[in-house]
Amino acid sequence: MKKIIFIVLFLIINAVLHAQKQIDSLAALKDFEIFENILKTGHPSLYEYTDQHSLDYLFETIKESITQNVSDIDLYKKMLQVTNSVKDGHLLLFAPNTIKTEQYYFPLVLKIINNHFYTDTDDFGIPIGSKIGKINGKEASKILEDLKKYSASDGYNITKKHRDIELKFGAFYAYEYGITKEFIVEYTDPTGMVKSIDLKAESFVTVKLRNTKRNSYFAKFHKQENGFDFFKNYINNKAPFVYYKEELSTAILTINSFGIDIRTFKSDLVKIFKEVKKKKIKHLIIDVRNNDGGFRPNAVHLYSFIAKKPFKQIVSERVISLTIPEKEHATRTFLNEKEFLTDRFKYHPVYDGWKLTFDDMEALMVPDQNRFKGKSYILTSGTTFSAASTFCINAKNENITLIGEETGGGYYSFNGQFPVYYELPNSKIVMVMSMVRVQNFVKDKTIPKGSGTIPDQYIDLSVENLIEGKDPLLDYLFRLIKG
Repeated sequence: MKKIIFIVLFLIINAVLHAQKQIDSLAALKDFEIFENILKTGHPSLYEYTDQHSLDYLFETIKESITQNVSDIDLYKKMLQVTNSVKDGHLLLFAPNTIKTEQYYFPLVLKIINNHFYTDTDDFGIPIGSKIGKINGKEASKILEDLKKYSASDGYNITKKHRDIELKFGAFYAYEYGITKEFIVEYTDPTGMVKSIDLKAESFVTVKLRNTKRNSYFAKFHKQENGFDFFKNYINNKAPFVYYKEELSTAILTINSFGIDIRTFKSDLVKIFKEVKKKKIKHLIIDVRNNDGGFRPNAVHLYSFIAKKPFKQIVSERVISLTIPEKEHATRTFLNEKEFLTDRFKYHPVYDGWKLTFDDMEALMVPDQNRFKGKSYILTSGTTFSAASTFCINAKNENITLIGEETGGGYYSFNGQFPVYYELPNSKIVMVMSMVRVQNFVKDKTIPKGSGTIPDQYIDLSVENLIEGKDPLLDYLFRLIKG
């Protein structure tokens, strides 16, 4: 076994040398300084979780460490040290594509339950729900800890990191440990037997197709065949859709994204809620577990269909720059800089930037004429982020029951509204920074700073649920409604 592990480690080192681009120290330092200047001149909450002195010390320490040629991935990891200290879920770094993770991907599809990895499909003869002990001799707990830095989340939130790592494990593993062509996996199956298996790396496309068969997508619970069709219709469907539990007079409205056309989204909702009203439904479950955000107007429109009275979302919006920093390295924005930044904020200065203390969408925040008048419930997860998390805050403010796990989006505040995409010139690392700090309107002030929105009823997936393919949230609600 030791000989095999040595050979695998040799392959890793050999592959890393060929997969990564070496960058001259001066060029690497230049990229890092551009990265630093973007943050210091444009990020609206840079010192929210790490004070200025500590962050400046981190910047200087990293710059002093760039004294010789480094690989693009090494520079990427150095920048991740900073973004992890900033703790902003909208501050994203994407590794350069010189490391071809899509060719050598970890083949198993995993689920994180109680800080442990479990198999989420039954491929390679490994039963669903088998607990991963080691990969190439490294403890799974250490791997999980090492990979957390690759996922951005608001504040101290961990649920979003876990959900990201599940979906992108192969890429994160390659960034952290290098390209690997073979994996020795030690695991404990559901009967308690400890076993080991040698697996070859596979292409990203192959693993992506295997991902559609996750037991944690709960096809069996819906009496559907687990596979691509169920994944397409239930998990990857971006349009709002509804299905019914007729015997319980219950509708389950699934909203997997707020990122679709605003007019189309509103039109779909009108049709759905008219149908719900026609069926005389008494209970409405809104599932936003797979919703990582999108356009805020869509979240406002959705909440207007369950609101009992006018509502609020935002207390204030703040920027520290009226122009895009390091504009020559910006590759894309979704909104007009002059219209959204300069003209919108320039007449509202404060001592440390510019701040709006009103919400220009508040006129839309009233109950819709077709609103649902029965009992509503919201299903949440760590994937619930940005506009979807804001939607959950509205529900929490008005005592609509939230069930699931802590959302990935910040409860008290988050950055968003004006994302800017950059490509650093030498390393080709892609960076995304949102320039507006949003302060949410919240009623419950007891939730700790740095948290997401906390559900009223915390229900997590158990290993037993995973093996059975049972959706614990819907199962709980169906039993609750049935009485």
